[in-house]
Amino acid sequence: MKLRSKFEKDGDLKFISHLDLMRAFERAMRRAQIKFSLSKGFNPHPLLSFGPALMMGATTHGDYFDVVLEDEIDPEKFKDDMNRTLPNGLKIIDCYRVDDKDLLSDRVVEGEYTINIDLLDYEKDIGDIIERFLNRDEILAEKDTKNGKKMIDLKKYIEDFKILGIHDSKMNLYLRLKISEGSPTPVHVLKAVDDFGGHMLDLEKMKIDRKNLILN
Repeated sequence: MKLRSKFEKDGDLKFISHLDLMRAFERAMRRAQIKFSLSKGFNPHPLLSFGPALMMGATTHGDYFDVVLEDEIDPEKFKDDMNRTLPNGLKIIDCYRVDDKDLLSDRVVEGEYTINIDLLDYEKDIGDIIERFLNRDEILAEKDTKNGKKMIDLKKYIEDFKILGIHDSKMNLYLRLKISEGSPTPVHVLKAVDDFGGHMLDLEKMKIDRKNLILN
């Protein structure tokens, strides 16, 4: 059987790599004595698949992973058993059965993010800057790929981008991005806004939380 689980990752675990995240769930299943299926071949590994990797240091309250199990198990029991063995900072918040042919990679279409960032220049009208930034015909940004650096148009990926609130020097933002192969991260968008606005954001200290992955 195949289960799809929605999970949270925060606290100190926001600094672990995507590979270490996968290992943490594998260890939790072993401790909970949940029998998972293995791939075939010379180097068998658990049939685990995750949504798009988060940037290091970001938290999430709505990411997903799929796992293929050897035995039938009630999704609610799987969630409870896993939450008893997962380390602090990881928690499954929902779990349900999916068809074996239902691929998570085909389902993820968008990501919703909230971003907390410090303002370096309080005099600038950040709302006006973001509005003019979004109204451009194209928003080019440089992105590292496995084949080297390439320019992408952020305009094709930004579905929504707005200020949630400003208090003293702190600003909270909401960002919704399309997700596909080669899509940008919130860091690309924030850097592009900062360049456009004349460097008024403290990019070194921003806190990014993926509130939700949107599935079709």
